[in-house]
Amino acid sequence: MATLKTISTYGCGEWVFFRIKFQRKEDYERVLTQGPWILFGQYLMVQMWTLDFNPFQLFPSVAMAWIRLPGLPGFLNNKNILGEIGRLIGKVAKLDFNTDNRLRGRFARMTVFINLDKPLTS
Repeated sequence: MATLKTISTYGCGEWVFFRIKFQRKEDYERVLTQGPWILFGQYLMVQMWTLDFNPFQLFPSVAMAWIRLPGLPGFLNNKNILGEIGRLIGKVAKLDFNTDNRLRGRFARMTVFINLDKPLTS
């Protein structure tokens, strides 16, 4: 179980925001990159704190998403290469370690922070 250092709560209309500080970096990384998280039957969106956070903004400008890259040739199944591909999409939060071990077949998975203010590309 994660050990929390501090929790702050911010309410804004029907939205509630929590700012949580963890004692251990491992707990922070697990909460940020695992999931999805569901609390009382509601999806809990977890993201890093930013200085430009605005509780009055109706929708977030950044979201974390799982990306799947199917049909990659074997020579591309390398953490460094997949990290570079992920950075073309957004900031890479986590690379599926099974990808590098080739346990899942010929596709890669990663979590990437996507800027929702920019057009999505395919």
